[in-house]
Parts: sequence; C-alpha cells; structure tokens
Amino acid sequence: MHSTLFTLFGFAAAACSASIPRAATEVKPFEITEFNVTQVAENEPVAQVLFKVYEPNTNDTTYCSGDAVRPNEINFCNGLPQFVLSDDFATLSVSWSWIPNGLQGKYSIGSGIANVTLNCLDQLTEQGKQQCVSDKFLIQPTLLA
Repeated sequence: MHSTLFTLFGFAAAACSASIPRAATEVKPFEITEFNVTQVAENEPVAQVLFKVYEPNTNDTTYCSGDAVRPNEINFCNGLPQFVLSDDFATLSVSWSWIPNGLQGKYSIGSGIANVTLNCLDQLTEQGKQQCVSDKFLIQPTLLA
C-alpha cells in the first residue's frame, strides 16, 4: 500500500515538475514603448491608455489600449496579453500567455511588474484632461506555469 502511494506521488511530482519550464532565467523582458495615459475626467480614476508590448522571446508585438481603463482592473490587449495599472497609473503589470507553439513549445504564463516614470504635460488639454507619456521601459516576467 505505501509503495503504491509513493509511486503515484512520485509520478505526480515528476509530471508536475516536467511542466515547469527549466530556463526561467533565459526569459527576456517585455519591452514597453509608446506608453500614453490621458485622464478621462477630472477627479475620476479612469484613463485612456495606449502602449505597445514587444515580447522578444517569441518576437511578438501587440498594442494594449483602453478608453476607460480603471485602476486595479484587468484589461486585455490584442491577443493573449493582459495588463493592470495601479491607482496612480504609475505601476504596470503585464501578463503574457504562450500557447504550445510559443515559448519552449509549452503552454506558459509570464507576468511582471514595473514602475512607470510618467512625464505629464504641465497644462491640461482643452477638455481639462491630463496627458502623460513614458519612455521605453522593461518588465522582467516571472514564469508562473
């Protein structure tokens, strides 16, 4: 009885560990460019957001955008990536799912967080909106699955 349980647990542990990519240190960071946040309404935590994500591990590029992005809510990009912004829109989290033909031929998820250095225009736009941009920055993903 005990040897049967150990055998089953051994196979389960081996199967579980085999599904975790071994080359986590080889995962290249996501490159975020053209980051633009425009406050939609004064005193409202809603913004128009647009940025480009280059994923160098599979050489994919996608745009992420939303006309009514709220802090701490999941937003979807074109394709598989997702993003979340902090309360002040100065911290960005990006999650990328790789399908079996993607990273290392396996289904994997990478997620990372970075602080965004926002450069905001001193003057509000005609509609009273604040516009902020950021230079290129990197997000180093951690493999989750």
